[in-house]
Amino acid sequence: MKQQSNRIALFFALPTSVLLLFFLLLPVLLNVLISAFDIGKDPNQWFGLHVTFENYKAAVVQDGFINAIRNSVTYTIITTTCVTAIGLLAALCLREPFKGRGLVIALIMLAWSIPSYVVGIFFGYIFQQDSSIINFLLFDVLNIQHYSYLFGMNWSYNEVGQLIIPRWLDNKYSVLIVAIPAVWHYWPYAMLLFLAGLHSIQEDVYKAADLDGANKINKFLYVTFPILKPVFIAVLVQNVIINVYNFNIIVMMFGNGTMIPSKGADMIIPYIFRTSFQYWNLGIGASLSTMLMLSVGIFVLYYYKKIRRI
Repeated sequence: MKQQSNRIALFFALPTSVLLLFFLLLPVLLNVLISAFDIGKDPNQWFGLHVTFENYKAAVVQDGFINAIRNSVTYTIITTTCVTAIGLLAALCLREPFKGRGLVIALIMLAWSIPSYVVGIFFGYIFQQDSSIINFLLFDVLNIQHYSYLFGMNWSYNEVGQLIIPRWLDNKYSVLIVAIPAVWHYWPYAMLLFLAGLHSIQEDVYKAADLDGANKINKFLYVTFPILKPVFIAVLVQNVIINVYNFNIIVMMFGNGTMIPSKGADMIIPYIFRTSFQYWNLGIGASLSTMLMLSVGIFVLYYYKKIRRI
């Protein structure tokens, strides 16, 4: 009877397995294969020269690679930390029932439901290079340049004393600006996961902590946090993957899809896209994708094992 049940389960799982093989495993294998060949702009020479690991060496030493890696790491750390912290704080605030709580959660989740490319376009207009909304609010409405010196902030002026309007998307700190829409877009989903985790904690646990004389900080550190640890790890892993592979927000903030962010905000995914499909170095682009896939895979596997040990 058990063998018959297993056969039925395998029969129904077969279509999904075939689709996963075709849409997941096959592209990965093709990507690894392409990374071993010198594939350029001439279609007649595709797969004509086997170079083994030469593409990987060329990918690491080519101009812009280190900058893209550094920006991606900075961007991922900032966004993951902020998304996790804001999501947890919001979940703690919304845990207890109150009038209109469902409406508040629904409004918060609207930010997450908006497509990422729309978020990129919207924030691109806010921080656009010339007449951005943020510059209008800061300098035309608030006149921040007149009193910002109280906070140690100095603005640049030209030879005739005119204020040089900041170009938020074209400076060495522009990776911080690009992180803002990502945090705004992704923290509601982290809040939802934390909220589900908080609702799984029995109230008796907190009553026992109250009897032991624990204050709110101790209850969070020794009751809430240990129980929510699997949720923390899940949110961490999910956001690292999302932010490492983030493409739409980054690209759409810079000229509605020019694929060329400023040097201070160039990330690894737009960098791989330009290498593969604008400069048409498919071999090097495939090697970059393979290295990124292996790095993220090792990271996910490490934290997956940590979750299983909890």
